[in-house]
Amino acid sequence: MRKLRVIRSTVLGSIAEDVAERIKEVYRLDVTVDEGTFSVTPQSFNALRRQHNAVSLAEILSKMKGDDELLLALVDVDIYAPGLNYCFGIALKGVAVVSTYRLDPKFYGLPHDESLYRERIIKEACHEVGHLLGLQHCHEPKCVMRFSNWIYDTDVKGYMPCARCLKKLR
Repeated sequence: MRKLRVIRSTVLGSIAEDVAERIKEVYRLDVTVDEGTFSVTPQSFNALRRQHNAVSLAEILSKMKGDDELLLALVDVDIYAPGLNYCFGIALKGVAVVSTYRLDPKFYGLPHDESLYRERIIKEACHEVGHLLGLQHCHEPKCVMRFSNWIYDTDVKGYMPCARCLKKLR
């Protein structure tokens, strides 16, 4: 069984635990959550964009990953991938990074909704872990592997891969 370790840059303790439980359910991985938090490195920060480069961040975090594990990092900073204005997450080299920054309804001028916030984080975490396990983007609107171009796409999809994506995992 593959191992996944969840780390976080903020005190998202109960949310991180919820993410871990959902990933265990969806992907049948051995998931642990680190007790402490880590600091997002300033080396990934792009001052012109006022965002962190998700690729740089993932590469830096890959040094924290053991050889026999996958790593999921939950961060509270705004991230982007080259060619995109922003992204909710990225996965490469055994590391998935999920930004909670744009997943909070407050970002969109709405009142904070803890339930919706948790649901969005879980969906994006399940999406990025799916990439770590070899899944690609899917065209099914409800599949967790559907690309989220904006927050509505995240709200529409579920946290489970569709039947076709599950078959690819087996």
